[in-house]
Amino acid sequence: MKWFFWGLLGVNLVLLVWNWQHAGPQVNVDTRSPAAITIVGPRLVLLQELDVSLSERSAVAAPRSLPGMKPTGPGAKSLIAQQRDVSDAGVAVIPAVSCLRLGGLESQAIVASVARALSRGGATVRRQGDEVGEITRYWVMLPPAATAAAAMPALERLQRAGIKDFYLIRSGENANAISLGVFSGEASAQRRIQQIRELQLVAHIEAITLPAKRWWLEFEWPNDGVGKGWRTLLPAELRGTQPLACQ
Repeated sequence: MKWFFWGLLGVNLVLLVWNWQHAGPQVNVDTRSPAAITIVGPRLVLLQELDVSLSERSAVAAPRSLPGMKPTGPGAKSLIAQQRDVSDAGVAVIPAVSCLRLGGLESQAIVASVARALSRGGATVRRQGDEVGEITRYWVMLPPAATAAAAMPALERLQRAGIKDFYLIRSGENANAISLGVFSGEASAQRRIQQIRELQLVAHIEAITLPAKRWWLEFEWPNDGVGKGWRTLLPAELRGTQPLACQ
């Protein structure tokens, strides 16, 4: 029993010495300053320092914002401020193309012709359609005679001169007047007036409003700084058409 006791004690002493030699970092306390503590071993990192380090690494490694993404991070405020400065300076962002609507076209064939001309010139025709509206026409006529027989000399003079497209109106408020044609433009009607005046006949123009189906089309045109280049692609009689913005 005595040898067993001394053997057990020796083992405990060896374990005590081994544990002391392999213990964690030693702490040396300076008795002159209780607050001064020196840690031997790896430096401990405070949680506050860890947060700062992570934020700094994130700022350095953060990728640039992709187009369309809202800017974030330390430079976001300055970027937004720059954009606001541009807006305040009155600099407008001009879209790459304008969408225009041409209306009042008289037939589907004209719409097809205009669409082809615009497409060849670089425009993109988006859509087209028709609508019911009113049109103004210019009716050229000789004033009503007292009777149909009284209108016959004027009819004979027109026939001898080779004038076409005239007829005697038989009823209505213009009964016994001679129609000389209905024209889409006032200039054309004035030319007809001049032709009839050479025959020593006095005609007049009456503007009338008629219900009619009209056609329209919408197209995209690149902004060229002037915005009128597409007009040169249209037939001469349509170049004065005023476009509207697409609906």
